[in-house]
Amino acid sequence: MNRRLIDVLNGGGAVLALAASIGAAALASRSSAADRLLLSAAPAAAAPAPGSVVDASGVRVTIRPFRRIAAGSTVADRLLLDLAEPDRVVALTDYGARFSPVRHRYAGHTLIKELTDIESVLALKPDLLLVNNYGDRARVARLRETGMVVFDLGEMRGLTTLLPNIRAVAALLGDPARGAAYEHALRQRLERVAITRRGQPRRSAIYVSVYGDRLFGGTVGTNYHDILTSAGLQDAAAARFRDWPQYGPEDLLELNPDLFVTKPGMRRLLCAQPGLDHLRACQAADGFIELPGTLLDDPGPEILDASEAVFAAAYPADAPPVQH
Repeated sequence: MNRRLIDVLNGGGAVLALAASIGAAALASRSSAADRLLLSAAPAAAAPAPGSVVDASGVRVTIRPFRRIAAGSTVADRLLLDLAEPDRVVALTDYGARFSPVRHRYAGHTLIKELTDIESVLALKPDLLLVNNYGDRARVARLRETGMVVFDLGEMRGLTTLLPNIRAVAALLGDPARGAAYEHALRQRLERVAITRRGQPRRSAIYVSVYGDRLFGGTVGTNYHDILTSAGLQDAAAARFRDWPQYGPEDLLELNPDLFVTKPGMRRLLCAQPGLDHLRACQAADGFIELPGTLLDDPGPEILDASEAVFAAAYPADAPPVQH
């Protein structure tokens, strides 16, 4: 997948068209499960903060009492909201404030619209800026040239990058134990999503979205794979594909999963493609799970909420009742 499209999928590009759905209404009726992560975390023994942390670009950042921390990505937003004292957070992203499933928690925060607007970022006087860089090293370099301390959390690929990001942010905050408890709770809750299906057959599924006349997926190495597997599904694309593949109709016909997990309206678009109406999922009433992109695309702790929503739709007889 090209870099522009990856930016869109991870919340860094243009806004996707997001329609309301039954899944979105159910999620909105209860507090975010990821919000409750720390409440279920086992107490962790206090540990001294390391003297420094190395970021994804190899730059070493010395730990000190950062008091004005800004976020330059949606993952950084969420980790600061969950792990940092509120008075230490000077700014979050405008994108997150508009589209995050927990956007109500952005109230009262200054918002960053574009990191390319260096003057506006400097005006906030942050002593630490957290970014998830997509490979634009020049942008981060320009920020560092101003004397700003920038920590690059790296790519956003789901759990494989989220868990190290949790540890890094907690270390920068001077409280690794807090991060360890948060990570422990996240792992435990993800493992429990589909616990009722343990030992039982899993339905096969793939993530796919239609963009014009092209079909893009997300499998091993992305948050989409994490969502499918945590929801008790078998990622049918995992054996042949990696990252964000572009599928041809013949690929989907060969994979022919029980389920497609995708965005609202994609069943109509995908099944209208020549020959794809023969797919097992297109012929089944329950062959598609359509959820908002704000939930499915987020590579941060919202993976937990997305997994719960997918599990409830894939295995409705096993899903716990929605709390009102």
